[in-house]
Amino acid sequence: MSTLVERIGGYAGALQTSDIDSKVADYARRILLDSLACGYGGLGSEPARIVRNGIVELDGGAQATLIGMKGARANAQFAALANGVAIRYQDYNDVYFGPAWTAHPSDTIATVMAAAEWKGRSGSDFLLGMIIAYEVQMRFSDLPVPRNLWHRGWHHTVACSYAAAAGAGRMLGLDAGQLGNAIALSGARSNTLAEIRHGDIPMDKALSAPIVASQAILYSLLARQGFTGCSTLLEGPYGFGQSVAGGVDLEPLVPKKGDFRIMKIGLKPYPVEGMTPAMVQAAIELRAEHKIVPAEVEAITIYAHEEAVTKPSWDEHKFAPANKETADHSFYYCTAIGLVAGECTSAQFEPVWLRNPDVARLMAVSTLKAKPGLTALFKQGARPAAVEVKTARGTFIREVLYPKGDPHSPMTWDDVAKKFMTQAEPVLGNALAREIIERTTAIEKEADMRDFARKLGGI
Repeated sequence: MSTLVERIGGYAGALQTSDIDSKVADYARRILLDSLACGYGGLGSEPARIVRNGIVELDGGAQATLIGMKGARANAQFAALANGVAIRYQDYNDVYFGPAWTAHPSDTIATVMAAAEWKGRSGSDFLLGMIIAYEVQMRFSDLPVPRNLWHRGWHHTVACSYAAAAGAGRMLGLDAGQLGNAIALSGARSNTLAEIRHGDIPMDKALSAPIVASQAILYSLLARQGFTGCSTLLEGPYGFGQSVAGGVDLEPLVPKKGDFRIMKIGLKPYPVEGMTPAMVQAAIELRAEHKIVPAEVEAITIYAHEEAVTKPSWDEHKFAPANKETADHSFYYCTAIGLVAGECTSAQFEPVWLRNPDVARLMAVSTLKAKPGLTALFKQGARPAAVEVKTARGTFIREVLYPKGDPHSPMTWDDVAKKFMTQAEPVLGNALAREIIERTTAIEKEADMRDFARKLGGI
């Protein structure tokens, strides 16, 4: 009987473009454009700038493109890291909730793309590698654990190591056995602690997943040359299953042909933590419908599922966030922004908004409560919430069970294209941004990802 990493490697090596139906391919392309939008929006952030400066000091390679940097290049691993940090920074990228972990599988896209560009893979090859990475990562989220693994101290970044190795290894031409070794090598070294999301959240939020994913390129190169990893890394007595997952059944980690979990991915209309969009949408809709102004608000109650109230990143530091990283994880802040600004964009996380007195007052009169009905929906994969606003002229409530971007209320191509233009046009200009949209919608027609990547770089 082959081991789990060997069987996951077998899946990653065997999946073919012909196995992917048109709906899966269409949604994967839409997710790709959404992720690129996040990348351009995060380019100017301090974490992205620091990482780019750091790799310049180390690197003399030119294997892959740094998006939006007017032709700048780096070795594939460093390009994956820099582009990944930009994609991750705003917390604007895709999201999925399973019993075991949250997932942002787009954390692996920069790595798969850098490997595809370096090796001159076609757009069809790249999309296949991207889907492989998604399917591997989402199985980790779906492990049947009794409680989210965050509560055991393990952050969901852990899963990126296995997923990125599967996708990048496929781009580097590894066979099934080599893919199993790359997955084992990567997974053995990338166990991230959940403490990175507790308290005042540091810049590390943007780095944790991209650094893990980008290292998979090195492990794939080692495996291609015959370097072996621990084949029992997942199910062994001292492996992932016992040490991280508490002895849960690991058989569901092996993807089944034809079962594409990528269709369960949600996209975000706001640059906020994944449990928050329903709260923001409810606040914006209440403000618009009832003409609510901040001065009349006496109290706010935010109703959510139990995991939102008890998760490790919800703590007293979120009551008065002082930086973007902490603010986008604050239910109080994001709900107040919706009521005060009537929108929630990248601009609402700039210092002027973090110090806004109306936002501060509304946070001070806010309360977060768990609601059993919302908890039941969350356990089915939904991201529901409700917001209740008390004023002298009445109490108003809005419940949002499936926020915009949820698979039950998906962002359309037009929605994602608009998001892309908002984020990318200031970097690329109108004509090039629109060309990238057109080429992304038909990514399988790209004969060589190097040309596509040059466009992403601003050329």
